[in-house]
Amino acid sequence: MTWTGSRDNQAGFTLVELLVALALTAAIASFIIGGFHLVRRASAITHDRERTEEVDAAAMKLRGLLATTMRVQTIDEADHIARLAFEGRTDAVTFVTLSEATAFQGGLMRVQVSWQDRPPLPGHPAVLVLRTSVFRADPRLVRESEPIVLFRDVVRFSLQYFGAPDLGEPPQWQSEWIGRDRIPFAIYAQLDLANVSGMRRLILQATLRLAPTS
Repeated sequence: MTWTGSRDNQAGFTLVELLVALALTAAIASFIIGGFHLVRRASAITHDRERTEEVDAAAMKLRGLLATTMRVQTIDEADHIARLAFEGRTDAVTFVTLSEATAFQGGLMRVQVSWQDRPPLPGHPAVLVLRTSVFRADPRLVRESEPIVLFRDVVRFSLQYFGAPDLGEPPQWQSEWIGRDRIPFAIYAQLDLANVSGMRRLILQATLRLAPTS
């Protein structure tokens, strides 16, 4: 048998060609992966910006509602005695404020800020919601509307109330405001919110403009 071809004419890649092809493939893959990282980063920045605007709007809304808290009474279902319709706890508050035209047509509105389902647990943030209803002195006539999400991904939420606990006593900060015959002068709220870039602390203080001064 006679061999008629040469080694240079055999099909296939040389070592140099293979290395060049691998280098080009690595460069293209690097550009694609880098593009994915840029898109993901841009998406995260946009999400954070939208979350910030959402949180700021919710804080402004809550501050406005608290500022117009009214000193009105409701009938206690247990003993049927008229009591102040304000209940301030460490992580929830119920009060009566001026109704927003978009929610109810004039009058007074009962508002409750509380957890949607449960308080936050380690590694499991919670949701704060706003429950509203037309105010009625008789609690049995209250019909709440669907809760509105106020703050998402809440890691911690605490409230404090500033006012005179009883007539003649000096104003002071307290962790609860229950069973008083007057509404507090101011409310201080602190929230820790989890987001993509880390933790955000929100401080909210509202002066109750319609609170009694004496």
